[in-house]
Amino acid sequence: MFERKPKPPEGPDLLDRVVSSGCQRVAVLGLHARAGTRTVLSHLVRRIHARSWPIAVTSAPRLPLEIEFEHSPNEQPVTRLALPDGACIATAADTVRSAEGGLELVEGTSWQTPLGAIGLYRVFRGGEVDLHGPSESDGMAEVLSRLGERSGGLVLVDGGGRGGRSRPQASRTGRSSSSGRATPRPRALRSRHPLRGRDPDRPPCEEPARVAWEETASTGAAALLDARGKAIGVLPPGLDDPTRALETLGQTPVATVVMPHGVNDEFMIPLVRSAFRCSLVVRDATRINVAPIYFKAWLKGHGRFQVVRPMKLVAVATNPTNHAGPDADPAQFRELVARALPELPVHDVVLESGDENRKPAWKFWE
Repeated sequence: MFERKPKPPEGPDLLDRVVSSGCQRVAVLGLHARAGTRTVLSHLVRRIHARSWPIAVTSAPRLPLEIEFEHSPNEQPVTRLALPDGACIATAADTVRSAEGGLELVEGTSWQTPLGAIGLYRVFRGGEVDLHGPSESDGMAEVLSRLGERSGGLVLVDGGGRGGRSRPQASRTGRSSSSGRATPRPRALRSRHPLRGRDPDRPPCEEPARVAWEETASTGAAALLDARGKAIGVLPPGLDDPTRALETLGQTPVATVVMPHGVNDEFMIPLVRSAFRCSLVVRDATRINVAPIYFKAWLKGHGRFQVVRPMKLVAVATNPTNHAGPDADPAQFRELVARALPELPVHDVVLESGDENRKPAWKFWE
């Protein structure tokens, strides 16, 4: 017998949620590798094009800021995406030659990447293109602003599948992940598998911690603050066990550790196993690349995560595919996540596509 296909969910789809939020810039953020970010991004591009709306797209590099320029150009990450005629993109110069679609440079920028200068291009012949946007926050803010002005439409940002990757910024436009300074930045979508144990709505840090982060963001050392917010030292990078340095710093206890590049399991495991507790401050929640078990253990032990740039989530997109084991039923998994996150709209873009005739990705606009 033929297997019955799941019935598409009723009500607003993911694009409807984005439109109703008032966002003009949307970052699609994967919370781990192979979360399905590009699937969500492609779905939104298709839906926007079907409504004959203008669109602009760029991406944030998948590498952490601290190692991005240590990799050769051939190792730099790009996002390959099919785009229709008329779309605007921001990408590095060296990615243009690999584009199947035709690209016309409309505006240059001063921002540099290992793949060349970032430029704004118009797609004059539909096809697949490679996207590699700026990694710096200021660069992303400027590029998003110019893309919005050039296209006059919604700006999408591929935020990728690594928590250590640089993320965009928001405006009315809001942001999926981060915000920052007075410059508008993108409010975003958390994409596609939300159950990592990380809560993206982390509380904002105190002003002294924000100032310390701004001062140390370009270095590899973490700033240490006491309970009054006074700087009392730095934590050198690359320590096998940061706990020893934190517990033996001196007479003044460390209350806050400001992390310029974020936290990962290697940093968190010795902290969780110790009695030491403090506030860990990172740029935004996408810089908390910690397994759920350590994330929850740190909070349960009265440790804290705080962010310099709080985020606002528009929606969650689920992915029932499990690369390490059996897949979940798509409809049941979406319902499960929706019950766990009652305050957020939860979508599955594959279910929402239903049985629509899906042309090859590079011909969906025909």
